[in-house]
Amino acid sequence: MKHRTDNLEFRGKKSVALLTDTIGVSFGTLTLLGLTNARSLEKPTTAHFLLGEHCVNSCSFCSQAKRSKALPNQLSRVTWPEVSWAEISTPLAGAIDRGDIKRACLQIVESPGATNQAVQLIRNIRGISRIFPISVCVAPTSISRAGLFFRAGASQIGLPIDAASKEIYNLVKGRGFDESWGILSQASEKWPGRISTHLIAGLGETEEDIVRSIARARGMGITVGLFAFTPVKGTQMEDEPPPLLGSYRRIQLAAYVLGRGGSIEQMGFEDGKISYIRISSPEILREVRKGIPFQTSGCPDCNRPYYNERPGQVPMNYPRPLSAHEASDCLLDSELNLG
Repeated sequence: MKHRTDNLEFRGKKSVALLTDTIGVSFGTLTLLGLTNARSLEKPTTAHFLLGEHCVNSCSFCSQAKRSKALPNQLSRVTWPEVSWAEISTPLAGAIDRGDIKRACLQIVESPGATNQAVQLIRNIRGISRIFPISVCVAPTSISRAGLFFRAGASQIGLPIDAASKEIYNLVKGRGFDESWGILSQASEKWPGRISTHLIAGLGETEEDIVRSIARARGMGITVGLFAFTPVKGTQMEDEPPPLLGSYRRIQLAAYVLGRGGSIEQMGFEDGKISYIRISSPEILREVRKGIPFQTSGCPDCNRPYYNERPGQVPMNYPRPLSAHEASDCLLDSELNLG
């Protein structure tokens, strides 16, 4: 994928590099920007972009993996049509100005040219707004690359671990578990409060594995986004099932308690399964009963509708506040007595 940086658009005293490549834009984002005729059942609150294709890595669950036979414009179960910057810049500026979009997130595939293209896109968005939040999600391979994105104007860098245990990491991603955690640790020390990570439930880990990984990341001051494994046709794990709903609800509850300052000492495990979570704070208990732990987690203002499920299914991650009935059902599904 070739690109140029010599094409400039001038806005006042600023010069903004124009992308001469096309950019992968999530279908939901295009709908929100009014660039499709489709109707969105749940509107995204973050604009998602995909930079690069045909990853050099071979993660078994990923549609962009080197060995994947999935469609090239797919990531998880989301499609990413390619659009030029010229087509999206004005609608994006309008959506930011109106507050329809609260954040931009750049998903970077490990492929030639993707890093440079992402830097260029960050600078273009900064040409629209100097303060609009921009997240970058990229493999945890080096501190220097994270610094490159921050210097370009990124607000937050996501360095996904994905797999919660070394055994599962080696199985579905290959070697590098300890190295990835090392990069996370260094990044969180260098840029406190500006680093996030992702963990995927349902890759074969136990509930205890993923809760301990969440606690480890939270102990470093790292924001954690929780995903449910989604089998995608054409990937090596296309025939594997997603996590059981009850298991995912327990993990969500544990993740929420840890994110609200709780400790893993408040939780018990039996054969890798969460057996109890003690919540003494009346405020947190009220939040739990409202269903807040079952909403999408991760960077602020990112709701990712239908990233892990199809319309009509019970959401793994609710992209909006839950009704009282939905919150009650989620707590029942968890099979935990929280008092």
